[in-house]
Amino acid sequence: MINNIYDELIMSIGESKLSGADPNKNRFKKMLDEKELARRKENYKSIIYILDIIFNPKSAFANLLKQGYFFILCDKDGYVIKLIYDQKLKDYFSRLHFVEGVSLRIEDCGTNAINIAMKLKRQVEICGAEHYCHLFKNWYCTAIPIVDYHEREIIAYLDMSVMNIDCLQQENVILWKIADYIEKCLCYMYEKNDYLSSKLDHIDRLILSKMACKYERKIVLREIGISERTLCRHIEKLYKLFNVNNDLGIVMKAINNRIIDTYGNLL
Repeated sequence: MINNIYDELIMSIGESKLSGADPNKNRFKKMLDEKELARRKENYKSIIYILDIIFNPKSAFANLLKQGYFFILCDKDGYVIKLIYDQKLKDYFSRLHFVEGVSLRIEDCGTNAINIAMKLKRQVEICGAEHYCHLFKNWYCTAIPIVDYHEREIIAYLDMSVMNIDCLQQENVILWKIADYIEKCLCYMYEKNDYLSSKLDHIDRLILSKMACKYERKIVLREIGISERTLCRHIEKLYKLFNVNNDLGIVMKAINNRIIDTYGNLL
């Protein structure tokens, strides 16, 4: 395994050429269709939610966006799932067709921080001309894996980039802190989900599953084969457990806590 980033860059440039990536491309082309992008965004909704909190307008990190920094969340396959940037970059990104769903894989746009991090499975930085495609020639980027310690696997990659600033030492630390916070939040979510899940019996789960399919209570009774009194008792339990006061609330909480999916399938 190559440990020296410069040796890896040389190897990556060779791979870029062999893969047929166009160094003179001026737009991002390879991308997911709308349906597939929506499906993948659903899978990453927890990380997206955490990023929305980190970059809320009143946070210190939001100031980075005003300074010209932008952040790219990619799934484990190298497709952009979330872009975070200041509106002053909107026209520039539009010209490049740099949107959610584009591919940053080596075969689609050559050497970049995301696909180097994917290969080395650690934080890396790529500066300006080190990129294979001229598309990135003014980009200074650092990318880091996001690890799901509950499943013990890398589930995403986060990139912090800026244009025309040839100094990434501080940016490396900032990105590491953001990634560390995301990983800790994911661990907390799993602990919370495990607690809630431990409080649910089989009937509770069936009720949640049927309600997610937009079934009325009388249909839920028939589908599961329980009495109205039993149903009311279980729903009252779910109200207290999820701290809500209506049927829609318990369904939404069950989805958010990964007990069921949006189609009512048990997870």
